[in-house]
Amino acid sequence: MKKNKLVYLTAFLIIFTILAGCSKAKKPLFPGLQTRPGVSGFYVNDPAGYDSLPSLKTHANVLNEVYPLWYHVKVDGSLKEEPNQEAINIARKNKVKILPLINVVPSQDTVLRNQAARDNAIANIVRVVKQNNYDGVNVDFEFVPTTGQQDFRVDRKEMTEFMKLLNRQLKKMGKETHMCVLPHVGVSPEMSGVYDYGGLAPYVDKVTIMCYDHSQAGSPPGPLAPFSWVEQNIITATKQGFKPSQICLGVATYGYDWPSGKTGGFSAPTKEIMQRAYMKGYNIRWSNSYNEPYYSYTGENGEKREVWFENASTLQTKIDLVKKYKLAGICIWRLGFEEPKFWNIVVKNWGTK
Repeated sequence: MKKNKLVYLTAFLIIFTILAGCSKAKKPLFPGLQTRPGVSGFYVNDPAGYDSLPSLKTHANVLNEVYPLWYHVKVDGSLKEEPNQEAINIARKNKVKILPLINVVPSQDTVLRNQAARDNAIANIVRVVKQNNYDGVNVDFEFVPTTGQQDFRVDRKEMTEFMKLLNRQLKKMGKETHMCVLPHVGVSPEMSGVYDYGGLAPYVDKVTIMCYDHSQAGSPPGPLAPFSWVEQNIITATKQGFKPSQICLGVATYGYDWPSGKTGGFSAPTKEIMQRAYMKGYNIRWSNSYNEPYYSYTGENGEKREVWFENASTLQTKIDLVKKYKLAGICIWRLGFEEPKFWNIVVKNWGTK
């Protein structure tokens, strides 16, 4: 017996030594088990021409998660529901997590301030997660006060409390709580101050920082997501409470077309913007200051116009930031707007799942 024990002990020590030596090697024993940054996509039902379904079908092998805009909270906490069963089937077949995007329609803070409405909203969100066996939800509550003021900070505590209560219920079910927040740098405190990063951090598994619309329809022409602004917001978010592993960097697949030097622009998908530029022969330029493409043209009425947009090249700069700061990944707003090269960049950096 003692002899056998000695043999077993010797064998064990040999195996342990071999494994210990391997663990010091530069390449891991099981490279397939390494964590790949997540690729999440916002999904919108849009039968008018830019529906997200074709993009989901084609690129499900790259996507880890999909955030479909299917549920809208009403004033009393009930939900307007519009799920797409075909999209659900495609996601499940390809092992893409489904976390519906939850927003507020109309934009009122009753759901945050009225306890009955709040509790009803949470109960209904839990209900649809159970009924459909979703992997969780992504809460996107923006611009919600009913006070008549344009200061959304009035709901700062209530926003955190809502996420706390929702997270408590989802956690019991083994489901994930995700959230979308506005950036804190370069955005007025009245708009972004409703999100208490440090207060929210314990109650969200992943947070999308919507680092786009630095310039938008109501501003003069300019970059949507200038590189330095995006980086400053990543740094600020980590300083204010979110862990890098919680942060999903929001990336855009669209742009704006403005009258030169004026407000009053309109948005358009990147693939449409680039197609128009190629067909018309517009000269697309690259801003080294902002790391974003743009072009100018003269409209049919002789009006000078200016276009700034995000594309595959800007995506690479954002992926570089994800790598640099070891973030959770990217969140794409939105599926259906992107140019084909967009996915080439994702696969080049991170491969398929």
